[in-house]
Amino acid sequence: MKSKNKAYSLNRSKFAYILIAPGVFLVVVILIYPLIRGVISSFFYQQPASMQFSKFAGVSFYKQLLNDEIFLLSLKNSFYWTIIIVIFQYLIGLGIALILNQDFAGRGIYRSLILIPWVVPNIAAAMTWKWIYAGQYGILNYILKSLHIIQKEIDWLGNASTALPAIMVTSIWKGVPFIALVLLAALQVIDKTQYEVATIEGARAFQIFRYITLPGIKNISITLILLITIWTFNQIDLIYVMTKGGPQNSTQVIPVYTYILAFDFFMFNYAAAIGSIGLVIIGIVSIAYIRYTAKDDK
Repeated sequence: MKSKNKAYSLNRSKFAYILIAPGVFLVVVILIYPLIRGVISSFFYQQPASMQFSKFAGVSFYKQLLNDEIFLLSLKNSFYWTIIIVIFQYLIGLGIALILNQDFAGRGIYRSLILIPWVVPNIAAAMTWKWIYAGQYGILNYILKSLHIIQKEIDWLGNASTALPAIMVTSIWKGVPFIALVLLAALQVIDKTQYEVATIEGARAFQIFRYITLPGIKNISITLILLITIWTFNQIDLIYVMTKGGPQNSTQVIPVYTYILAFDFFMFNYAAAIGSIGLVIIGIVSIAYIRYTAKDDK
């Protein structure tokens, strides 16, 4: 009987491996192999028209990065871009989730409407906001002039001081619905009796939020922040469509700079070195998250 159970378990294990094999193969081919090849290519010279490595370059491309002012600026912009967007997306998303978690008329309609920015394709959103920010015919300038907030048109995407913050607003608008939806689901899992007991004992709204709501959404919040940090740091479509890293490289971030070097100037190996730096940064963030969650589970 035991031998039959053991054979049955082995057959189930083999069947499980067969089922996951296609997925593993696709992950290796589409993600792992290009990732490894990209890191390796950062240590070699390569002809633009050839996929073969011609000469070992060592760390020369990485040394070159230290003197590349555009790369250093893109690195600075990437951190600034990521930190600001993650903070505002989370805080605004949390505020919306708290509102939508309350009982009021038409709550289901508002829960549906909040998803509109998220379901709009990134390219369509970028083109729409590019029109909104247009200097002469943009609706934003029209509204601000009508309210007498500004006297003359502002070229939001053509000005080095306003271009990056303007795109940040677009990215925040685009990502908030997803965060609000996830946090709303987390809020609904919290035991309602905790709120009832706290209210009976005279706890204030801030105390309830601090000692019940925040601990209740802590784990999902940490995971969510990690995900949006990775997504935001690697975001390329909004910036590339709206400004292509300009003006004066004011909106240049690591993914956009990597793409431009690789596909506009065919500097594949140098672009691979920049991409590898971005990979290391994201790896550090991910490892910190894993260590934090592992420590928290003990």
